[in-house]
Amino acid sequence: MEFLKYMEFEEEFLEDLKELLKKKTIKSKSEDNAPFGFNIANGLNCALEISKKYGFNTVNLDNYIGYAEYGEGEDYVGVLGHIDVVPEGSNWSQDPFNPVIKDGKIYARGSLDDKGPILCALYALKLIKDSNIKLSKKVRIIFGTNEESGDVDIKYYLKNEAPPSLCFTPDAYFPIVTSEKGILTFEIVKKFKRKLPGYTIEYIKGGKKSNIVPDYCEIKLVCDSNKILGEEFRDDKLKEKYNIVTDIKKDTVIIKSYGKSSHGSTPELGNNAISNLLVYLNEVLSSEDELTDFLKEFSNILGFDCRGEKLGINFSDEESGKLTLNIGIINGDNDEIRMRCNIRYPVTASYQNIIDNIKKKAKENNLIFEKGNHNPPLHFPKNHKLVAALKKAYEESTGEVGKLLATGGGTYAKLMPNTVAFGPIFDEKYNLAHQADEFIELELLKKCIQIYARAIYELAK
Repeated sequence: MEFLKYMEFEEEFLEDLKELLKKKTIKSKSEDNAPFGFNIANGLNCALEISKKYGFNTVNLDNYIGYAEYGEGEDYVGVLGHIDVVPEGSNWSQDPFNPVIKDGKIYARGSLDDKGPILCALYALKLIKDSNIKLSKKVRIIFGTNEESGDVDIKYYLKNEAPPSLCFTPDAYFPIVTSEKGILTFEIVKKFKRKLPGYTIEYIKGGKKSNIVPDYCEIKLVCDSNKILGEEFRDDKLKEKYNIVTDIKKDTVIIKSYGKSSHGSTPELGNNAISNLLVYLNEVLSSEDELTDFLKEFSNILGFDCRGEKLGINFSDEESGKLTLNIGIINGDNDEIRMRCNIRYPVTASYQNIIDNIKKKAKENNLIFEKGNHNPPLHFPKNHKLVAALKKAYEESTGEVGKLLATGGGTYAKLMPNTVAFGPIFDEKYNLAHQADEFIELELLKKCIQIYARAIYELAK
């Protein structure tokens, strides 16, 4: 099957990808027959219409999830991706839902994560079908809709369908991701027992998802007197250090902080606007009250720490690397402040140990810990038949050694049995998933089609 290495897209593929990228598939309020909102249901139906045009049978499971199918038999091979995306954020140089091809790249939210890669897998299967290549197993390209905000879509799928015998998700890195860190979300809460002296917090807000490094945060203080508006906010060097802009009026001050977004699994690549704001306030506010107590407490256990050292959870291992910590969301007022955090922990680390340490540190600093979602780590041995098949497909497609990788990013592999992550990223510096001006290179799309065609054949031959 040497010619599988040279399969690539025609203009039809790019036009179909553009149509899918135009759909603003961000989760919203549930509607009739649209459990994750109208826009996601619209995006799923777009993907299924493209699949029908390519000649596949399609199934829509009540707009929770859907799939395109080729071949016959009970047993099937799966490729599982998602068409939902994270919110667009700020600082885009174009409309994130109006895809643009420029300098050999297609720019749009979801181009890399994950509409481009899953459509590559669909197109690879189309080329296999059109070339009359014989397969012994049925193949499904599965379009998930809830990957960025939950797991309801996969739970619904597994209630209605048997899992694939072998499956990959094109939502991480090449060559093959055999280890995925555990993921824990939690909230740190500060409750104010007394009225703040001389001012109130009308609001504090920043971030949109726990798995995105926030690029903006803002607080509004309303004052009973001008005392709070003194010299505290006039140090330009500190403002520059923490990317701060202030809007001072007679009885109010709005403090804005700016950062740089990145994926929550690589917080060191971003600049956290929540941390910028709280650490700045901790340095400039001289009063002694419950807000300044909170700012000290925040600096004690979080601050700019993205490895969990201050919480005593900076674990690491050879299989999957270091623990990462992201402060993704903050919301609050004069009654309480809540921060939602996201941890990716190594495959050999103890989940209970992590929980116990965070609880202990929070209690010591008069803060409340509230546990959120948890996905345990994943690890496949190197001699597993799925790993061996994908390794062979990768090496025969690229001529390179199929190394086994670990990632902090959570994929569907944790939710769907018999699944590992396989591509699409070769080089981390081109990974703008969850960031402004997200793109995927056209050459990478071609490589993905070639590799995924070979992988589908290897798994289903």
